[in-house]
Amino acid sequence: MKLLRHICRLTVCVGLSFAMPLHAQDDETPTFPTGNAITPITGNLYRASNGAWHSIFLVTADGILLADPLNLDFSRWLKDELDARFDVPVRYVIYSHSHYDHAAGAAVFAETATIIGHEQVLVNMDGRYPHMPGDMIDRNDNGMVDRAEIEIPTNADPGICGMFPGWFDQIDLDGDGVVPPAELQVDIVAPDITYSERMTLVFGGKRIELMHPGKNHGDDMTVVLFPEERVVFATDMIADALVRDDIRSLPSACGPLDGTPIAEWIRSYEAVLDLDFDIFAGGHGAFFDKEEVAMPLAFLKDLHAAVQAGLADGLSLEQMQEQITLEEYSDWAYYERLRPKNIEAAYHNLVNYRY
Repeated sequence: MKLLRHICRLTVCVGLSFAMPLHAQDDETPTFPTGNAITPITGNLYRASNGAWHSIFLVTADGILLADPLNLDFSRWLKDELDARFDVPVRYVIYSHSHYDHAAGAAVFAETATIIGHEQVLVNMDGRYPHMPGDMIDRNDNGMVDRAEIEIPTNADPGICGMFPGWFDQIDLDGDGVVPPAELQVDIVAPDITYSERMTLVFGGKRIELMHPGKNHGDDMTVVLFPEERVVFATDMIADALVRDDIRSLPSACGPLDGTPIAEWIRSYEAVLDLDFDIFAGGHGAFFDKEEVAMPLAFLKDLHAAVQAGLADGLSLEQMQEQITLEEYSDWAYYERLRPKNIEAAYHNLVNYRY
C-alpha cells in the first residue's frame, strides 16, 4: 500500500513552496522545495518541515517530544506554531545525529526540554574535529573547516555532496577563513542524556523507542520508533536529501559512502526494516511504507555484491563503471548521473574499509 500519498491536502504551509519533478532530469542540479509546514501523520503525531528537511513531533498531555530541531530559524517558527496550537511545552528534543543541518536549533526549546542523543554525539561535539557530512572532510588535518573543503565537493557534485555557493561565508562567523568545530557547532546544544544501543522513553502515557542502528551516514545515528502509532523516524539513511515522493532514487554516495563500511550501511538498513512499523516518516522524502523501505536496502546489497565481484575479478574502477550497469535500477532518479558515482564510492569503500 502507498500510505498517506494525499496527506499534503492537510498540510498547513507558511511562505512559498517550490517542488521539483518526481524524477529530476539527470543533467540538472537538484533543487529543493522551501516553505515551513506542519503535517498530521496519525493521532497526535506530526511532521514539521522547512521544505526537503523534516522533523517529527508527538503531542501528549504532559508535553511535546520533538526529533530534529533542524536550525534556529525553523525552531523559532516551530515554537511559535506549537505554542499557538497546543497548550503544552516541548519536553524532549531528540537528535537523529549531530550534523548541523538537523541538530541546530535545540536552544530554542532548552528552557523546557531535555535533549537526548546517542553517546557518540558528545564525542563529535568535543571540539577535536569538525563533524560534517559526506565528502566535506578535513582534508588538510588542521582540525577546522577550510573554504576549499566545502568548495571541492560543492564544485565536483553541484546539489549532491557539497553546499550552495556562499555557504562557507555564512558559517565563518569571524571571517578569518577557517571554521573550528566550536564555530561550526555554535547553534548546537550538547545532549543532556545519552544512550548506547537502545533507550525507551515513557512520556505522556506513550512509549517511544530510540535505537542506534549502527554506522551509516554518521556514527552517532538515532532511529526513533513510535510503537503505538506504528511510525519510524530516521534521517539521512534509507531516504537522503535527494528523495522526494518516490523512494526510488540512487543515493548521493558522497565520498566513499560517508567513510562508513558499506556492510555497516546494510546492517543499519536491516535494523530499521526489522522494526515493527507501517509508516516510514524520514528526515527527507515523502511518507513510505515498509515495502518501499526495502528498496534502498536491495539497491545497496546489489551495489555491494557487484563491486565486490568486480574486485575479485581484478577489474579496475573504470572497467566496473563501464560493465556494472545496475540495469534493474535504470528507472530510478539520478540513474545516469549517479550510477558511476555510486560504483566509485563503493569501490573506494571496499578498498579502504575492508575488515
